[in-house]
Amino acid sequence: MSRGAGAIERRISDLLAATRDRALTIDDVTDAAFDLAGRAPTRAQRLSATRAAHRVLKRTRSSYARSQKLIDQGHANTEAVCGSDKNSKAYQACLAINRDFIEGCKLDQIKRIGLFYRFVPTGRPGAFRVETDFWCAETVKRRLYFHPPDVPVRVWAVAIGPGGITWVEAEVTKITDRNVIVRYAGEFARLDREALWKWWANWRGVRFVSSRTGRIASELDRLFRERYGAMGGVPPSMQMPLGEAMALLGVPADYTREDVISGFRNAAKRAHPDAGGTAEMFQKLVEARDRLLGVLGTSAPAPKAPNYAPKGAEIIYRRVSRSSRRLGGATVRRLI
Repeated sequence: MSRGAGAIERRISDLLAATRDRALTIDDVTDAAFDLAGRAPTRAQRLSATRAAHRVLKRTRSSYARSQKLIDQGHANTEAVCGSDKNSKAYQACLAINRDFIEGCKLDQIKRIGLFYRFVPTGRPGAFRVETDFWCAETVKRRLYFHPPDVPVRVWAVAIGPGGITWVEAEVTKITDRNVIVRYAGEFARLDREALWKWWANWRGVRFVSSRTGRIASELDRLFRERYGAMGGVPPSMQMPLGEAMALLGVPADYTREDVISGFRNAAKRAHPDAGGTAEMFQKLVEARDRLLGVLGTSAPAPKAPNYAPKGAEIIYRRVSRSSRRLGGATVRRLI
């Protein structure tokens, strides 16, 4: 049996295509990639399977983006020849033989893994736009999960009060086709899975949101300002407008924690004083990062401990036991 990278990625793709109702741990992915039949994977196997899974997800997104670009180009070419009436027989016949359109339809790798859609309100009554989504990779408490976008890995209970928006994490205990069961305040709450994915789910007057909460951050801000905006203004943790913070870090509307951290690092390279920026610019990026992460109920990672070792060397700290005896602990006798 071949254990090359191609075979591993094919097995992982088959696993992702067959899974729709749960999150996959690294051990799940490694077991499928190397056909371990339940045996404990080695560290090298986990690392190989993790990298292969990331490559599969990256190639999936890239294939879909190229496919959409070619299909759009095929429609543009057809409109230039037949006009803009897409329902006419001449338009459909011309589109069917367009090379760009045919090539775009051939990029069907995304269909093996699955394409997810959600309908997002546009602000106009009864108007929605369709957004696409893909499999996700998310780290929770130092453990990596691969999961479809409608399977929440983390769930929070959100409360809006005079002091701002507070978050309490709930433990996800079970996921079914329609519901997500979480443990909150000592009780088990049954939440609607689709509502939790698209917007939020309510249970006994408590609002629950999932780990991809960036898409509803603006709505939470609006609810807070409607209730408490006139009673004392915006609390310090919410002073920067959400739209301004998103524009500074260049994150999408449905941003995740990883998007914020990555956007902050890229922007900080240009705004840091050591790179020609100013301290005020860098401080504003820090404020935008904390603002966006606060909306997600999380915070920035702790800074790494400094390494004082010379280049190419490594400092190793060992525990040592200190003797209570003095050096040269022989008995000293004085002559009288």
